[in-house]
Amino acid sequence: MRDAETPAAADARSAALRAGVAVVELDDMRAFSDARRLYEAVWRAGPTGSPVTADMLRAISASGNPVLGAYDGQVLVGACFGFCSPPETGNLHSHIAGVHARMQGRSIGFALKLHQRAWAIDRGIRTMTWTFDPLIRRNAVFNLVKLGTEVAAYLPDFYGDMDDEVNRSDASDRLLVRWQLHRPLPGPDPMPRAAEPMIPVAVPADIEALRLADPVAAAGWRSRIRRELGDRLAAGARVRGFDRDGHYLIAPAHPADSKESA
Repeated sequence: MRDAETPAAADARSAALRAGVAVVELDDMRAFSDARRLYEAVWRAGPTGSPVTADMLRAISASGNPVLGAYDGQVLVGACFGFCSPPETGNLHSHIAGVHARMQGRSIGFALKLHQRAWAIDRGIRTMTWTFDPLIRRNAVFNLVKLGTEVAAYLPDFYGDMDDEVNRSDASDRLLVRWQLHRPLPGPDPMPRAAEPMIPVAVPADIEALRLADPVAAAGWRSRIRRELGDRLAAGARVRGFDRDGHYLIAPAHPADSKESA
């Protein structure tokens, strides 16, 4: 008798159907090489900046960690991989997820994330973490609004210098987010309507274009977001959401929070 499909697996299957892709676990060197080339195209990698090598993906897969690919027909158009944290944490850390530029707007990244979620839940994993650049507005919307993750920490210059066109010449500050995997997915209009006063912290509409057009202005945004978001989080404030106008919504630290973090 065939096992019944779990709710998480059903969500993943539906997301892939809507995106028009097939999401599968990659398991051979040809597929791992395709994933490496995909990542290099997405991040426009420099001579030493390939996000990951095919042999490393092989090792990650062979050690029991998920390497997932999204196919449009026979063409790999998206991929993600991660690795499990120590068992007692019940966490999967998703390291890199990317979708080819020409496929943006089809929710392929959402399908990949839901397949990671289903994989993790099937193995008793409760949470998933990953990092993203807090200045990239579309990623903030995807992570905080569409998936409903929680901001766990602000990590200044987390990866050091990075040799790719997306990150080159900028500090690699990141937000660490945590996804509670068993929570229901947000509804169709999940923008926050907070009862408490919020501090809005703005990000530019397109920081990647700004880095190319005006690196000095882009660096100014990095310093501003590190101060206005990073310093507040370090003092005990919490990110409660991200609004339609491109602002993080920050709940200020209460006196008790500041004492605990001192």
